[in-house]
Amino acid sequence: MKIPDCNRCQFYSHQLYFVCAIHPDGVEDDSCLDFRPDQNLQEEESWAPDGYFWYGGELIPERLSRKTREEQLQILDTHPFFTGVCPQCAEVFSTSPTHGVKWQCDRCGWLEA
Repeated sequence: MKIPDCNRCQFYSHQLYFVCAIHPDGVEDDSCLDFRPDQNLQEEESWAPDGYFWYGGELIPERLSRKTREEQLQILDTHPFFTGVCPQCAEVFSTSPTHGVKWQCDRCGWLEA
């Protein structure tokens, strides 16, 4: 589970699918023994309302349903963001889509869900 301190910890991943490098699924308690304040954190990014987090300079809502470990591994193994190839036809992507645009394969028409 992600706790409020995560947002200002140097180990926080700022990723959707795992919390931090030390505790990928978060911690079970209300505090973390491995918490280290991020000295490079911009002040405006140190606070986020409940249910939101900062990613790439944007305030993003947390997903209501967390993905299972198997679902996370499936994404890491197949999504073009991590593999660089289309999961349907294995076409190599030469570029990544711009922010807010879904991945789409020009060869087979696969579209990110």
